Amino acid sequence: MARHSGDHGAHRTYTEGVQDFTQRLATDDEDGIARLCTMLGALVLARATKDSPLSEQILSAARTALSAAPQPRV
Repeated sequence: MARHSGDHGAHRTYTEGVQDFTQRLATDDEDGIARLCTMLGALVLARATKDSPLSEQILSAARTALSAAPQPRV
């Protein structure tokens, strides 16, 4: 079932904001989408597992993966 929104302007603005952010996260070797997905996925999973050791392990793994990757272009 498709979702329909009456506010296409807000959707367009949000989409443009995500695109801009992924461009800021981009490196010479990869686009920023993977970096953004790693950050947001880790945040969602860490919050879903809060108050457990797994929560910090998730954040630590994401931090390590993003730190090992080339730094974003500025």
